[in-house]
Amino acid sequence: MHIRRRAIAASVPLLLLLPRIVMSQPAQPPVPMVRAEGLRRVSDHVQVIPDDNVPVVPNVGFVVGETGILVIDTGLGPRNGEVVASVARRLGGQRAVYLVTTHFHPEHDLGAQAFPASTRLIRSTDQIADISEFGLGLARIFAARSREMAALLEGADFRAADITFEREYDLDLGGIRARILALGPNHTRGDTAVWVASDRVLFSGDVAMRAQPSFASPYSSVRHWLTSLDRLEALGPAVVVPSHGPIGDVGFIAGYRAYLTEVRDRVEAEKRAGRSIDQTVEAVTAAIAGRYPDRGRLAGAIRSAYAEAP
Repeated sequence: MHIRRRAIAASVPLLLLLPRIVMSQPAQPPVPMVRAEGLRRVSDHVQVIPDDNVPVVPNVGFVVGETGILVIDTGLGPRNGEVVASVARRLGGQRAVYLVTTHFHPEHDLGAQAFPASTRLIRSTDQIADISEFGLGLARIFAARSREMAALLEGADFRAADITFEREYDLDLGGIRARILALGPNHTRGDTAVWVASDRVLFSGDVAMRAQPSFASPYSSVRHWLTSLDRLEALGPAVVVPSHGPIGDVGFIAGYRAYLTEVRDRVEAEKRAGRSIDQTVEAVTAAIAGRYPDRGRLAGAIRSAYAEAP
C-alpha cells in the first residue's frame, strides 16, 4: 500500500506539468490546402479563393467571360489542383478553361497536372526557362518539411505549356479580356501578372503584396523590380490581388517602391563609402530592420542592390 501511495505521489508533479508541456509544444502549421468554400467575388468578372494567411497557399483567381474562364494559380500539388479545377468547372460550365501561374514555385504551379487535358496552359518564355533550369528543386525542399507536404507533392510535375509568349498575351474570354504580362526578373525570372482592365483588377503575383519582397532567384534585380512596379502602377488598378496575403490596392505597389528605393539608396551610399557587401548588409539592416523586420528578405534585397550599385 505504501509503495503504491509513494508511486502516485511521485507521479503528481509530472501530471501537474503535463498541461504546460502540451501548451509549450509549437503549433503545427495548417495543411496547405486551398479551401474552395472561401471563394468570394471581388468584381463583376473576378472571383478569388483567399489564402486565409496559411503558409504555402496562394490566392487563387478566376476571371469569367462569356466563352472562357481563366484560372490564376493552382495550389500545392495535384490534390490542390483538383480543388481549383473543380471550382473552375462550377464557375465556367462549358466554357473553355485557360490556366496561368504567377511563377513556377510549387504552391503556384504544381497543381496544373490535375486540370483536364482540354485546359490551355499559358506560360511566358521566362517561366519556361525557370522550369528548365531549376526544375523540382524547390518542391523537394518543400516535401522535406512535413509528411503532409510530401503527400501533397507526390507525383507532382510541371505541365507543358499550350500557349507561350514573350512580353504580353491578350486573352479573349468573351466580352472580357485578360492581359497576361511577363514581368521579368523580380521575385523569379518568370514572374507573371494578370490585368483585367474592365474590372481594374490586377493579379500581381509576388511582385507587389503586403509581405516584404522576396529575392528568390539569382536573376532577381532591384533595378528591374522598380521598373516592373512602374509598369503595374501605370495600369491604374483599383484592386490588387497578390500571390499571398490580403487583397489590397495600389498601396501595395507604392509600399514596395518605397522599400526598394530606400534599400537601393542606402546601399549605394554604403558602397560609395567603401563598405564591403557584408558590412553593407549589417549597416542597412541595422538602420531599417525596425520597420522591415524580415531580415532574411532584407538581406536578399541589400545584396541584389549592392551587385547593381555603381
